[in-house]
This record gives sequence, C-alpha cells and structure tokens, in this order.
Amino acid sequence: MANQAQRIIERARRLPARERRRVVSALEASLAKSPTSTALGGDPTRGLLALAGTAHADVVDVSTDKYAHLAAAYADDDA
Repeated sequence: MANQAQRIIERARRLPARERRRVVSALEASLAKSPTSTALGGDPTRGLLALAGTAHADVVDVSTDKYAHLAAAYADDDA
C-alpha cells in the first residue's frame, strides 16, 4: 500500500501546478465526505457510530431469524 501511495505522489509531483491543485482539492473533498472524518471530531467512538448499520452481509445467522429459532427451541421442550 505504501508503495502504491508513493507512486501516486511521484506522479502528482510531475503534474503542472494547476493540475496538482485540482488533485489536492479533489482529495480534500473526498475526505470531507467520508463518514469517519466528518463524524470523528476527535472521538473515535463517534466515527464508529457513524459507520454503524452501513455494512451488509449475505450470511444468515441466529439473530436474523431469532423467532424461528426460539420457536424451534420451545417446540423441542418436553414439558
């Protein structure tokens, strides 16, 4: 990753000044839109909370269908 970043920096250094300013401006704008950068404000917990609920997995687990699992567990009860 560091090598890739270094290559990008080297290529940016060869750009004319106007193009470099455009690159820097675009990078700063993309950072400003990042949920972690806007929500962090110096507090890592706020950044993590900003990301909460944004991930998705196709895996179904017990908590996804908890009522079906609870019904099965109670149905197996010999009481």
